[in-house]
Amino acid sequence: MAESSFVYEGVEVTWLKHAGFRIKGSRILYIDPYDVPGELEKADLILVTHDHFDHMDVKSIRKLSKDDTIVVHPSGCIIEGFESCEVKYGEEVEIKGVKIKTVPAYNVDKPFHRENCVGYIVEIDGVKIYHAGDTDRIPEMKNVEADIALLPVGGTYTMNLQEAVEAAKDIKAKHYIPMHFGAIPKTSADPEEFKRKVKGAVILKPLF
Repeated sequence: MAESSFVYEGVEVTWLKHAGFRIKGSRILYIDPYDVPGELEKADLILVTHDHFDHMDVKSIRKLSKDDTIVVHPSGCIIEGFESCEVKYGEEVEIKGVKIKTVPAYNVDKPFHRENCVGYIVEIDGVKIYHAGDTDRIPEMKNVEADIALLPVGGTYTMNLQEAVEAAKDIKAKHYIPMHFGAIPKTSADPEEFKRKVKGAVILKPLF
């Protein structure tokens, strides 16, 4: 049975649900936490990929925040009541020792994600993790190099499983973790099929 966490070079990646992850090393950061319970560890950093309710969940951000938590987000996200850092495409910042680079994320033939959406490449303790955000398979993925790639597979709002399999061939990573399936309607996918088709695939189960 799949576990909720995967450890690579001392950095723990935990799939919360949907597109939400906790990344734990010398710092604790969350990306797109959604509908989280209140007992999770507090965050040093919280990264938001775009302003849709299932990615910019202010209630979850509030539950995970402490006095010095910093919320990183693209322009267009209005996040009040938290210390924040707004980032643009291609921008690289370092916050609390974590390197963060924004990369494109968008739909090619769908209307849902066009502007003010990003993916992230975060580097913590020497480990690079790519969170693709809500995106289709896009040409810019060929420029991504990471140790771990977190890829949406649910279709409808993002690339589907087969498109994610092809995207994994574009991305230079050691491990690939499917996400963004099963938690909201019209995002069903079979992670075992992804595992069969992608070398280095790691299948996680939602933490909750």
